[in-house]
Amino acid sequence: MSSDNRGAGVLRKAAYAAGAMSLAVAGILITVPGASADDAAPCTPMAAYDEQVLVTPEVPATPGTPAVTHTAPVQRWSWNPHGEQDGPGDSTPINDPDHWTANTEHYKDGEPLGEAYQAGTPGNGDWFYWTTEEVIDTPAVPGTPEIPAVYQTVHHDAVTCPVTVVTPPVVAPPVVAPAPEPETHTVPATVQTDADQTAVLVLSGGLGLLAAGALTGAGLLARSRRN
Repeated sequence: MSSDNRGAGVLRKAAYAAGAMSLAVAGILITVPGASADDAAPCTPMAAYDEQVLVTPEVPATPGTPAVTHTAPVQRWSWNPHGEQDGPGDSTPINDPDHWTANTEHYKDGEPLGEAYQAGTPGNGDWFYWTTEEVIDTPAVPGTPEIPAVYQTVHHDAVTCPVTVVTPPVVAPPVVAPAPEPETHTVPATVQTDADQTAVLVLSGGLGLLAAGALTGAGLLARSRRN
């Protein structure tokens, strides 16, 4: 192999190695991820708005409960008429105390309360009147008014998301190695002349005569041995 062919082969091998190194570097740049916006939390654009946030909930009103009472006797009064009267009429110890006299606090079941009544001989008995008072058995429970809910207005600013421009990596095209050139060997060419052809013919003829002579001598020798 000549020195020129060896130099060309070395250059081709260096080009192949450089192409393989470029592909390896490009592969590293493409496949190794770096810190980008994709690692951050997703951003959703939103217009500004106001939100009503509940501070205290509504308290409904509650109805009141009336007191539970009963009428109890306090004092019995006797009517003292002034002159001839058929009865006290509208007179009571409350509005006409001058015609009534307190006589007892001992109450007998069944006696009317808060009104004039006659006891004793019908038509000729005495008139009496029990004053009363209201005794509270269960006190009243007042109701509560409705308390409306309280809200607070919270303002939210608009959310704008940054525009992320993603530049795709530049991928170097693969380097296709050229097909290796076949090695050539220089063989000296032989020029055959007419004289050479003649020599070949003569030589061929001489060889034929020698072969024929050899065959003839061999035949004679064989015959003499048989004789």
